[in-house]
Amino acid sequence: MTTRHIELTTRRLQRNLNRGRVMLFSIGLPLVLAYSLATAAGSVWKSLLVLIGFGSVIFFHELGHFLAAKAFGVRCDVFAVGIGPRLCGWRKGVGFSFGEVEIGPAKADAEPASVDTADLVKRPVLGETDYRLAWLPFGGYVRMLGQDDMDPAKVSEDPASFGKKPIWQRMIIISAGVTMNILFAIVVFAIVFRLGLEVQPAIIGSVAYNSPAQKAGLHVGDEIIAINHQKPRGFLEFPDLQMAAALGSRGQPINLQYHPDGSRQIRDVSLKAVIPPGGGLLSIGVASAPSLNIPPMSKSNFQKLVKLDPNQAAFRPGCRIVACDGVAVHDWGQLYKVIQASNGRTMHFTLRSKHGKIYHSTGKATLFPRSWVTSMPPILGMYPRIILDAVEPGSAGAKAGLHAGDVILRIGTLINPDIDSFRKSIEENAGQNIAVEVLRGKKRITLSCTPESQSGKGFLGVAMGLDFASPVIGSVSRPMAALGIRPGSTLLAIGPVGTVATKLQRIKNWYDLFSAAKKFNGQTVQMAFAGKSKPVTLPLRGRLMNFLRQYHYRIGLALLPAMRVQKSHSVYGAVAMGLNHTWHWVLRTYSTLRGLGSGTVPAHELHGVVGIVPILYESESMGNTMLLYFLGLISVNLAVINFLPLPVLDGGLFVMLLIEKIRGRPLSVKVQTAIQLVGITLIAGIFLYVTIFNDLPSFFGH
Repeated sequence: MTTRHIELTTRRLQRNLNRGRVMLFSIGLPLVLAYSLATAAGSVWKSLLVLIGFGSVIFFHELGHFLAAKAFGVRCDVFAVGIGPRLCGWRKGVGFSFGEVEIGPAKADAEPASVDTADLVKRPVLGETDYRLAWLPFGGYVRMLGQDDMDPAKVSEDPASFGKKPIWQRMIIISAGVTMNILFAIVVFAIVFRLGLEVQPAIIGSVAYNSPAQKAGLHVGDEIIAINHQKPRGFLEFPDLQMAAALGSRGQPINLQYHPDGSRQIRDVSLKAVIPPGGGLLSIGVASAPSLNIPPMSKSNFQKLVKLDPNQAAFRPGCRIVACDGVAVHDWGQLYKVIQASNGRTMHFTLRSKHGKIYHSTGKATLFPRSWVTSMPPILGMYPRIILDAVEPGSAGAKAGLHAGDVILRIGTLINPDIDSFRKSIEENAGQNIAVEVLRGKKRITLSCTPESQSGKGFLGVAMGLDFASPVIGSVSRPMAALGIRPGSTLLAIGPVGTVATKLQRIKNWYDLFSAAKKFNGQTVQMAFAGKSKPVTLPLRGRLMNFLRQYHYRIGLALLPAMRVQKSHSVYGAVAMGLNHTWHWVLRTYSTLRGLGSGTVPAHELHGVVGIVPILYESESMGNTMLLYFLGLISVNLAVINFLPLPVLDGGLFVMLLIEKIRGRPLSVKVQTAIQLVGITLIAGIFLYVTIFNDLPSFFGH
């Protein structure tokens, strides 16, 4: 859904302003302006830059129609930059003027009784086109004689009219807008890649559980270099990998060539994308890699972050992690390996500032479910107790006296709740007092909490985790309960059956249990609990061990994404990269449309102007080069969408010309009008659906 569709649904509203061919986005404009004012009250230039950039894509589309029409002698009464009433303009023979003016050929004056030859020589030749600047400088339009997308009956017998030109010329005029958009994209991409653009390389930062990538043997740190043996100019970008999966056919194998774990070896793997457990686009189950750089931030923002999560105090904004536990690390793949080997112990980090100053800090990784795991997996059929990772300042939880680090012992009458039951109790008691008992250090405290009501559900404002630091059991699965294990029990030791009690491996925390379970994988073990004279025997195989594979260690540290400059060092190379990117985005746009038809691309993934402008606004925040890049993408999208064989679009008009060529005469005005009405209804329906159900919720942050 692009600006061309908005033109088609709003043309009637603009008839009192502009008639003829027009490309505009007036319905989206008020919301676009509202967004700009709301998000950049102090950045008028930034807002204008985004809006003018967006409109320039439309302007060049109409410039294509104009140049082609002029080349074939079609009379163009108006070529406007912008939309709305005429602000000022120039016309040959009239000169520069402000306000509205008469257009079209000069009206014949009454024949004078006598004609002065000198006056005839002095009379200026009147140009046919009024080149004007309209009040709203976003987009543009061309008014051609005898051509109106919205009124097939509007024809002219003038030899200079659109309808009197040969069909092949009219086809070129109709398709010239699309051609100009493609050329615009090539030029923009060439400029971008000559200047250089920071993008995310196709390096794997995480692998989802039970995903095609995991089953195929891909690991964190692997770099994908080619898809289906097609290596792009420059290097493969992570969005290329995402789109190859998302826009492929269901069940269609994807062949990847990659460097394993940062090496220069090349390996080949074939896999099929699937819909993730939570729904969405087809995926192979990988995420992009972060860098080792901690984001810079103001002192006040850093203090807020530390207040929310005290563990962040050890990491200095703007620094880079250069070593962990004495091991030098150069990329995320290396750091990830060290984190997975931490077993929950305190890790020692070495950081370097951009000025070369060295800092030292400590931090702990904790077990966390991997991507595509839909619920918290048990560890050998048992769960730790809930611990509050953070309490939002000013929230209902903070007002009740809850602190980060509190261990939840009871809520209401529910003892040792799991995360789901705790959350459910909060949601069901909006505005009601409910007792929450916590363990703070060694002290048990009972607090009275009143969850705030949000959308009819209770909200406490706390972030929950699991207390992996203590081997006390919070809740157990039914099979483990049948073995006599009770919530609140403390696990003491574990070892293979037959091991004497004094030789069992001591368990100080859940990390020890996690490590021991992997160590004794496939064996039958005995577990000793405090207050229980007889150990519990348990075979470590099947589902029990499968649950363990759903966890990995994660450190709660925000890192900037890993970026690499995509750049050509020659003009020729930049143009080649521009062609390559344009062609690939054309194919991706068609693949998106195919995915919509086959159901692999959900309709909620579509966005119109109201959804695109915020993205453009954020891209401008990343620099003018990124803004140019997104304008190139929009230009390609506009070209493809606008040339679809749908009524009113350029593609639909092109099809009408083909029919006229085959039949030897055009369709009747009545039939053309009916077709246009169907097209307008269809486009308006799509536009309203995308705007109401997709753009507006995301626009307002929902």
